[in-house]
Amino acid sequence: MQGKHLILIGFMGTGKSLIGRLLSERMELLVTDTDQEVERESGMLIPEIFAQEGEEGFRNREKRILANVLQREPQIITTGGGIVLLPENVHLMQKKGWVVALDATEEELIRRLSRDRSRPLLTGDVTEKVRRIKKERQGLYDFAHFKQDTTHNSPSKTAENIWRQWKAVFSSTKA
Repeated sequence: MQGKHLILIGFMGTGKSLIGRLLSERMELLVTDTDQEVERESGMLIPEIFAQEGEEGFRNREKRILANVLQREPQIITTGGGIVLLPENVHLMQKKGWVVALDATEEELIRRLSRDRSRPLLTGDVTEKVRRIKKERQGLYDFAHFKQDTTHNSPSKTAENIWRQWKAVFSSTKA
């Protein structure tokens, strides 16, 4: 495993949390979700953090959590979609992990997220918000070591593809 974390990044609704759990079972590694850690540490749900501290407050908490989690033993880390907005987060993930970017088409993301009321950044017109935020974040996930589209793959197939790529990369580095 070469001491690296397997880090899942990508737009909200791409399946990071579910795929992280599936990889955790397959690889027998702990999985840590940075959003859950922010909620646990703060004692608040993410929408409450946004309401009380704004997005900047949430991003500061997220940055601190990511830095702490990356100091632990190698594990699978699932992140919130906006973790890539801070360059220091990108730098840390590149340095400490093998980063996988999950993606899906706008139409698929809108379908997956249309009934989700737990995401503060999607309040209002989900279609407009997904299109706008996806455009704003274009290119921010490109630093990943591996990219996987989840539009037409089941979560188990996506996890299998990531697992195979992980094995290929880290078995070739042992030689």
